[in-house]
Amino acid sequence: MTSPDPDQPAPTGGPLSPPNSPATTAQILDASRVMLRGGLWAAVVVAVLAAVVAGLLAGVTGVVAAVVGAVVVVAVCSLGPLVMRWTAAADPMVVMAAAMVSMLAKLGVLLVIFLVLGGLGLVDTRIAALALGPTAIAFITGEVIAFARMRSPTIAV
Repeated sequence: MTSPDPDQPAPTGGPLSPPNSPATTAQILDASRVMLRGGLWAAVVVAVLAAVVAGLLAGVTGVVAAVVGAVVVVAVCSLGPLVMRWTAAADPMVVMAAAMVSMLAKLGVLLVIFLVLGGLGLVDTRIAALALGPTAIAFITGEVIAFARMRSPTIAV
């Protein structure tokens, strides 16, 4: 057995790890596509229901507030699967870290946007919350269900 070369750095994870294989990259791209589609469908269904309820509760201004809340959610929550696409060819740990950070970040961004909307007084925040909260939960739930139903393996060897 030979001893390691002291001039060579020791292999570690992180930035020195090799990028994903083409098969793993394809699986990540497929997962992000499936998750985005699953999240969008669930969010659109809940957003429409929220807009109808908002219309019944507050009229046209309620519908506008519900639509604004739903559009914000769809825009922010779509970032998670898109980040997966952008990092698909990177080291597997980078992909996982990016997915986890984007999940936490989107909840924070939604909170900040909701607080800004409330501070500006452009929409009724109670009605916007009626759409924002359930639509965000529906998007995230749709992502999880879509990922769980994927037919391709999630680990490539």
